[in-house]
Amino acid sequence: MKKGKIIILSGPSGSGKTTISQYLLSKIPKLKLSISCTTRTIRNNEKNGKDYYFISTNKFFSKIEKNHFLEWEEVYPNIYYGTLKNEISKIWNKCQHVLFDVDVKGGLSLKKKYPYDTLSIFIMVNSLKILKKRLFLRNYENLSQINIRLNKAKMEWEYARLFDIRLLNLNLDQTKKKVIKLVYNFTKNKSYCI
Repeated sequence: MKKGKIIILSGPSGSGKTTISQYLLSKIPKLKLSISCTTRTIRNNEKNGKDYYFISTNKFFSKIEKNHFLEWEEVYPNIYYGTLKNEISKIWNKCQHVLFDVDVKGGLSLKKKYPYDTLSIFIMVNSLKILKKRLFLRNYENLSQINIRLNKAKMEWEYARLFDIRLLNLNLDQTKKKVIKLVYNFTKNKSYCI
């Protein structure tokens, strides 16, 4: 199978990576999101099969046993996320490039599996205070959940240096412009389908 390019967007919760992912998908027709599996509860604004595949923990572990995942992580206590092998194959079979909106460790695992055709971008903010404010504004997590995400963010910043690009997201519109330019330059003239 001929392979397209891989774009990995990663960073702490609240950094803006999902908003930027949605923007990229709306602007670059040859880019397709790889939908991850998760065991977390679906949120009001989400759709199964569009945002994530929401599955039980038992089903998740069954997929691990059957070797269905390219990578998987326990991102938060008892909450698992994983990238399905058939997702990336399905996208490449349609002659598209793959976009991953994943946690930091998952992003690095994917980059390790596909080191030559991957652009990894770490989206960050400049303080935990700003991150906390953004998480509160999302309005679907309680204080305990937000504190778990903030503690995780401290660890995630330690991995930022392992990504190809690190972008400080102080202004969302400017960050979108920077990311789309990076992605366009990385994928342009990369026609791999006959």
